[in-house]
Amino acid sequence: MSKKLLAFVVILAMVAGGTTAYAETIRTNVPESGEIIIVPFWDYAQDVKPVISFTNSKYSGQIYGNSDVTKISMTVVLSVKNSNGTYSEVSRTSGSSNTNVITKSNSYYYVKGNTYKLTVTGQVYVGSSYETVEKSITATY
Repeated sequence: MSKKLLAFVVILAMVAGGTTAYAETIRTNVPESGEIIIVPFWDYAQDVKPVISFTNSKYSGQIYGNSDVTKISMTVVLSVKNSNGTYSEVSRTSGSSNTNVITKSNSYYYVKGNTYKLTVTGQVYVGSSYETVEKSITATY
């Protein structure tokens, strides 16, 4: 008898409007083109910025940490795209800072027509705990 009562209650709930489901989408980080942009989330880092400057023949990387960050180590790697679609490293710079911000840059003479990838990788420390962060961009000269 209790199974029949339970089935009756479920059916009654469905008839009374329980079958209507509502969903709402939030269009955060979705541009007009409809592409989805994935934004990384880090505990210690606020931002990681790779920058390629063709006009100045330079590239740079920056990592900004939260106010409680005690150290940041960073490597910035510039790679060029090969004819087979893979990338080969052509230049790099690295360093560390005992503050919550680090910036490193280097010169490179770009070749017109080539596609370059710049990857910033770092370890962001709060005391002895750290997280690894990474961000890449590509650009064609």
